[in-house]
Amino acid sequence: MKNLLESWDDVRKAWGNKSIILFLDYDGTLASIAPSPSQAVLSAENKELLERLVKIPMFQVVVISGRSLEDVEKMVGIKGIVYIGNHGWEIEGSSMHFESLIPLEISSMMERIKYELIMQLSDISGAFVEDKGVTLSVHYRMVAPDKEFLVKRIFDHVTMPYRRKNEIKSHAGKKVFELKPPLEWDKGKAALWLIRKQEILKGKGGVLPVYIGDDSTDEDAFKVLKNKGTTVFVGTEKSSSAQYCLSGPEEVTKFLKLAAFSFF
Repeated sequence: MKNLLESWDDVRKAWGNKSIILFLDYDGTLASIAPSPSQAVLSAENKELLERLVKIPMFQVVVISGRSLEDVEKMVGIKGIVYIGNHGWEIEGSSMHFESLIPLEISSMMERIKYELIMQLSDISGAFVEDKGVTLSVHYRMVAPDKEFLVKRIFDHVTMPYRRKNEIKSHAGKKVFELKPPLEWDKGKAALWLIRKQEILKGKGGVLPVYIGDDSTDEDAFKVLKNKGTTVFVGTEKSSSAQYCLSGPEEVTKFLKLAAFSFF
């Protein structure tokens, strides 16, 4: 993959005067990964740059995250941004609201799983379960390295009966295990949903998505947006479906600065 900063002139030219939907992941992209979610704070510089981008007519800024909608809105705190939480399950902003209707039986099942995980992980220091309403996350970044296998063992023990019957879906992230309903919805589908809404207003072909993320869940978006816009993987791994890369959040800041001061 080519580095986006090194390819900026070509990318800028390709964007032309189209309406840009700028999708930005939060943890690991806008903010550095931290031991606990509450510590991953948006820098003052990035906040200022996002506020500037929101005011540029050609940009629609979207923050898309695995965090709950309420949490990601609180962490960013900028009006005019569209917020997508829970890996696409919740969308709000710019006079729009979308929240998938989760059947009661699935919500009850997730509550049971949460209780089982909390009980069985209670003796492992640093491990905790985050209830994000629609989804659950088991965090173990603060767990001692020699205890990490216990977290995985407990996670598999509690969730496997449900996973075998396809009652829940799971995936592993960066020191986190995620659980979500077994419905066909992800960051990629959420991005397409928003793009289509913008195309109704701007006309098909007048909207260009730019998606920047670092997580395995962002790969769903990279795949569906292939040949539709600009996709950027944040990190040093080589195996990604994205067209471009940025080495880390520091280079994301440099990109935001280029975007914020190249268009008026």
